[in-house]
Amino acid sequence: MTLEHFDSILAFVLIITGVSLIITALNQIVSALLGLRGAHLRWGLETLLANMDPELKNHVQEISEAVLHHPLISDSSFSRWNLWIFRRWKLASAIRTDELIEILRHLAKSAPDVPAADGKDACKVVLKHAIGKFEPNAASDLFLVSSALKQVFPNQADKTQALMASFVDSSQSLPGKIEKWFDSVMDRSSQRFTLHMRLWTVLFAVILAFGFQLDAFALFQRVSSDAQLRTSIIASADALTKRANDLLAVSTNNASPDYVMAMSQLTNEIKGLAAPHGFSNLHGGKLWLAAELKRLNVQDSEHWMQKFEDAVPQATLRGEAESLHSLMTDQLLVQLLPASYPDPIYRDWSPKHRTLWGIVVSAVLLSLGAPFWFNVLKNLSNLRPLLAKKEERETSPTHT
Repeated sequence: MTLEHFDSILAFVLIITGVSLIITALNQIVSALLGLRGAHLRWGLETLLANMDPELKNHVQEISEAVLHHPLISDSSFSRWNLWIFRRWKLASAIRTDELIEILRHLAKSAPDVPAADGKDACKVVLKHAIGKFEPNAASDLFLVSSALKQVFPNQADKTQALMASFVDSSQSLPGKIEKWFDSVMDRSSQRFTLHMRLWTVLFAVILAFGFQLDAFALFQRVSSDAQLRTSIIASADALTKRANDLLAVSTNNASPDYVMAMSQLTNEIKGLAAPHGFSNLHGGKLWLAAELKRLNVQDSEHWMQKFEDAVPQATLRGEAESLHSLMTDQLLVQLLPASYPDPIYRDWSPKHRTLWGIVVSAVLLSLGAPFWFNVLKNLSNLRPLLAKKEERETSPTHT
């Protein structure tokens, strides 16, 4: 394979990668607007609780939302809004086993002995009963353990109580089952979210392929025959790789840059505030801000905490919108649009035209996703210098 043929393939992959990044940006906007991470986590908790105790089956949605809306878990600033879309945004996007069990216990402790006549707090009453259950024979085992601990530590009541608390935790039916099945259910939730985003990827791939009239056959023929275009596309490889690194890191890292971006808005308003760093969630950002406000002796810390909290969702959507705008206005993509856009747009969408099949191939390639094409691009970029050196040696006058 000559360097010219290799560059044609590399340029084509660069084009597909660039459009795939647009799809990734669109996916992130959809995920943020619809609160998909939190919604799938809620589905996981509902599935977990419904299968751990049949009595909870009719209340799993209320309990799951109460857990994921809890101020100690949720990283959202929409806790005071109850509209449908805000309820999805209020959902936490991640939770650990110990956090889930502690929040469930906290909800159970706040439950009355019997639910109100209107059914209020019924879910908490049922939860309280479920958590209070013990495994068979656990009560007698706990009695034996308690007697043994009192003999071993006769004068250390605090230590005995702490050890007993751990035995009680392991003996309670619901917490024990949650610890056993939590990781498996969370894996299913993650897979479900991934599948959901794959469907959005396929949808956007079809829309962009047909909307941009991306004929894969015509694109490859064009970069193969136009040396100047091919060179300009390859020259953009480093910039596109950096952009892909940034965009894909945000899509897989739970959007920690959004919290830093939101905090950066306060640096212009609070004199002397250090550059934001060292936090990746709302709680961590608040701790960092509290320390800075204390260092600067700034009054009314609650005001600034609320301002940071309100800026987080704005920063999330702003970041996704800026990434999308940057990709959409890239001169490279503008050059690749048809010189004379078909009128009507579906003019060549007939099985008799090669254009339709070229667009279908583009849609299939784009549906593979930006991570796939980014890895292909990195591998090809690493191979190009080796191929260039080999061709240079073969064409050198001293080569024998």
